Amino acid sequence: MKQGYELLIWVVICAGIVAALACGVLDEASLQVRELRNTYFPDFHYHYDDYIIYIPLVVMFGMALAGVKCYSGWKRMLIRAIFSYALMLIIVNCLKNFMGVLRPDGSDYLSFPSGHTAAAFTASTLLYKEYGYKVKWTAIFIYLPAVATGITRMLNNRHWLSDVLAGALIAITCVLIVYYYAEQLRSKKKRDAV
Repeated sequence: MKQGYELLIWVVICAGIVAALACGVLDEASLQVRELRNTYFPDFHYHYDDYIIYIPLVVMFGMALAGVKCYSGWKRMLIRAIFSYALMLIIVNCLKNFMGVLRPDGSDYLSFPSGHTAAAFTASTLLYKEYGYKVKWTAIFIYLPAVATGITRMLNNRHWLSDVLAGALIAITCVLIVYYYAEQLRSKKKRDAV
């Protein structure tokens, strides 16, 4: 029950932060980050952020295929990954279409929140939930591709700082929700079997 309250508190805090970001609480900081980008990296146009978002997934499924024991087991891990991505995609795409924030490069009104960053943080959080619990300091390495994706999205002039932060929070929250309810369902099935 304690985990349920902790998750609820996390969700409420993250929803509040995402709402504050959507309302422009970091607009000044976002403009300053864009100004720094335009000053020091005006010609930055690399698209490795389209690919590094998959590194944690490749590592996670690669380790599972290699026989390294994961937290959930192979089938549960796959199902939890699918549900985590589905929940994240629904929330991110609804917000993108509802908010209509202009991208820094002016290409469209689908800037908030960053989908690439959300996908990267979903993958990293899944990897952490399945394998990171064994050695806590590995989180530094597990989240590197996600952080690099967020930074690259800003350097590519595709997202504001607030977009990236919102995408990260949404992704982490989606994975935590899926894992919580999956564990609740698993516990209920065990209780019913007895």
